Amino acid sequence: MKSRLHLYVICLISLLLVTPWQMSARRSVEEHVAFLTSDSLAGRAAGSAGELAAADYIYACLQESGVTLLSPPGGDDFYMAVGGNDTLHSRNIIGIVEGYDANLKNEYVVVGAHMDHLGVNTLTVDGISRRQVYRGADDNASGVAALLEMAEKVANDAFLFRRSVIFAFFGAEERGMAGSWYFLNRLFKDTSDIVMMINLDMVGRSGGENDFRIYTGVRNLELAAVIDDVSASFPGLTPKVYPTDCFASDHRSFYHKGIPVALLTSGLHRDYHTLRDTPDKLDYGQIYQISNYAYALAMSVANSDKRVSSGIHSSSDMQEGYYSQSDVDRPAQFLHGTEAQFLSRWVYPYVKYPDSAVAAGEQGKVIAEFIIEEDGSVSSVTITRGVTEDIDNEVIKVISASPRWKPARLQGRNVRVKTSVAVEFRLSKTYEFGIKK
Repeated sequence: MKSRLHLYVICLISLLLVTPWQMSARRSVEEHVAFLTSDSLAGRAAGSAGELAAADYIYACLQESGVTLLSPPGGDDFYMAVGGNDTLHSRNIIGIVEGYDANLKNEYVVVGAHMDHLGVNTLTVDGISRRQVYRGADDNASGVAALLEMAEKVANDAFLFRRSVIFAFFGAEERGMAGSWYFLNRLFKDTSDIVMMINLDMVGRSGGENDFRIYTGVRNLELAAVIDDVSASFPGLTPKVYPTDCFASDHRSFYHKGIPVALLTSGLHRDYHTLRDTPDKLDYGQIYQISNYAYALAMSVANSDKRVSSGIHSSSDMQEGYYSQSDVDRPAQFLHGTEAQFLSRWVYPYVKYPDSAVAAGEQGKVIAEFIIEEDGSVSSVTITRGVTEDIDNEVIKVISASPRWKPARLQGRNVRVKTSVAVEFRLSKTYEFGIKK
C-alpha cells in the first residue's frame, strides 16, 4: 500500500507540475517521428544508411538527456548470417540510468523499442522508376519517440529509481528480432540480472480496435497485480492486460530467456507494413501518455523489494514437470470454466477471512500457484505473493480441498498443468464475493 501511494503521489506531482514541459515533450514526440519517417532515412531498413542515421539521432538525443551511453557512436554494430551467403549488418543503441540503491543497482529493468523498418521499394511505371518509402510511423517511430521521452524523464528523476534502467534501441527487429537476440546472447552477459523487459512497439494509433493494451506472454498474476497498481495510480490511461502474446517483436527474445515481459502497444491495423503507415495518422497525445505509463511501470518494478515473477512457463523437465495452460491443446477446466469460474464457484464461497486478519485490519491480494494433475486433482499449492500467514494458509487450505478439475489434454492424452489464481481479501461489507468473516 505504501509503494502504491508513493507511485500515485509521483504520478500526480508529475501531472500537476510539468504542464509546460508536457507541451514541449508533445512537440518533441512529433519531432522525433518526423525525423525518423523523413525521406532522408528511406524507411530505416536494417543495415541501411537510414538505420545508421536513426541510430546517430537516437545517440545524440540520449546524450542531450543525460543518459549514460553504453554503445559507441554509431552503435554496437553486429553481423549475422541470415541464409546462404547473405550477411545482415545492423546495430543497437544502448543507454543506462544507474539506480541509487547500492544493493539493487546491479539489477536492471530493460525498456526497448526497435528503430528499423522495411526500407524502400522501387517501382517502374511507364519506364519511369519511382521510389516508395515505407515510413513506419507507427512501426516503430512511435515506440522510439515514446522511449526517447521516457529516457529523458528517467534521467531527470534518477534519484527515484532503486534499480538501474537500460534503454535499448534495437536494430533489425524486422529481420527476426536480430538486434535483441544479439543484445542478450553476445552483448549483455548478466541476463539473470534483468528483472523485466518492457517493449514499446506500435503505440501511436488510437480509436476503434487500437486501444492501449499490455501483453505479458504467459499467465503472470504477479505482474498483472503490478500493472493494476500502476493503472490505479495513473489517471486517464487504463490498459487491457492479456496473458498472451500479440505479435512478434523484441520482447520475445527476453521471454525465451525466462525474463518477465510486457509489450505495450495500441495494436495492429490495416496500415501495418504498408505505405500508408504515415505520421499524420498518429495520436501524439497517446504516445506521450504511454511513455509516461511506461515510466511509471518501470519505476514500480525498479523499486520493488522483490523481483517480479516470470509467470508460469511449461517445465523444461517434462518427465517430472508440467505444462502451462497456454501450451496444451485443451486447458484444464473447473465446472466447464476457467480459473475465474474456480474463484467464483469454489474459492470465494468457501474461503473465510481469518479473525486475526480482521482484527488487525489486514487486507490484500494473495497469488497462489498449483498443479492440476492428470486425474484432475489439485496438488502443490504454493503462495507466490502473500498477505499474512493466516490469510495465506486459508487460501492454501481451500484450494487444496478443490474438487477434481477436467484434466488438460495434449495430443490426445491427459497432462499435468500449472496455473494460478489471485484471491482478494477486502474488509468491505459490499465486497462482491462476500468472503466470510
